[in-house]
Amino acid sequence: MKTSHIFWGVFFLAFGALLLIGNLTDLNFYWDSAWKFWPLVLVLIGVSILVKNQIGKNIVGALAGVILALTLYASVSATTNLFHNDLHFIIDDENDVSYDTTNFFQVYNDSIKTATLNFNGGAGSFKILTPTDNLIEFHAEGIEGNYKLNRNDSGSHSQLDFDMKNTKIKFGKNNYKNSVEMSLNPKPEWELNFDVGAASVDLDLTPYKVNKVDVNMGAAALNIKFGNLADVVRFKLDAGASDIDILIPDSVGCEIKSDAALSSKHYEGFTKITKDLYRSENFEKYSKKIYIDIDCGVSSIDVRKY
Repeated sequence: MKTSHIFWGVFFLAFGALLLIGNLTDLNFYWDSAWKFWPLVLVLIGVSILVKNQIGKNIVGALAGVILALTLYASVSATTNLFHNDLHFIIDDENDVSYDTTNFFQVYNDSIKTATLNFNGGAGSFKILTPTDNLIEFHAEGIEGNYKLNRNDSGSHSQLDFDMKNTKIKFGKNNYKNSVEMSLNPKPEWELNFDVGAASVDLDLTPYKVNKVDVNMGAAALNIKFGNLADVVRFKLDAGASDIDILIPDSVGCEIKSDAALSSKHYEGFTKITKDLYRSENFEKYSKKIYIDIDCGVSSIDVRKY
């Protein structure tokens, strides 16, 4: 097994385990005592390059992955701005927090030909599910009264803004909850803009005609599956330390531009054109195309066709 695979596998395993333990226990790391060790990751990567023995390379690579996970987790624990996320947490008494389930919807009419969804969700779990006859539906679970949905129609276009009302959230001994499941109407052409933090994002776009997707996220897990209903789709992703899985239909051509030097990239069935530019096989022959622009930090990126 390649040393790079060992490094990234151990990193995500350790980082995920720390996040899980942190959610279930009182484990905390503080950046003021841990930041000094991050250059050790560079030292170990250099050592792994110099070492000739493959077993030695794998051991050093695994150790570098563990140290990187520890330093990143320390920064997550100590900062109130997690990977450009404006969601702040304030520890408070358990009784001050009440959770609720809220359902939102907006009625669809045939005059709506295009629609834009601006989704600001902070940290949590967010999914796009099967279509609805309404223009849009949300099923939100989280702090009571913390969500709002606004709609603004102009001619044949509808703009929908879904937001958390407060960026400062109080929570106590109960686990913080922020889960939103949404369904779209398949008739309009959609533009989707997501601004989230430390989140799990699962977007099944196969039933929808989506021409633009913009995702800005922190330390997150993103699964996005595109369909073939739109002639041209432009997908822009700005991410922190994330696990990114992108599925592309066989019936479209795909181009990837990626600024992800520190990331593990697996572009199945793609040809490298220039340093940061990749295209799927026979890109030019397809009448429908998906253009992907990725800017991310330390991440694992997997793009493949289905």
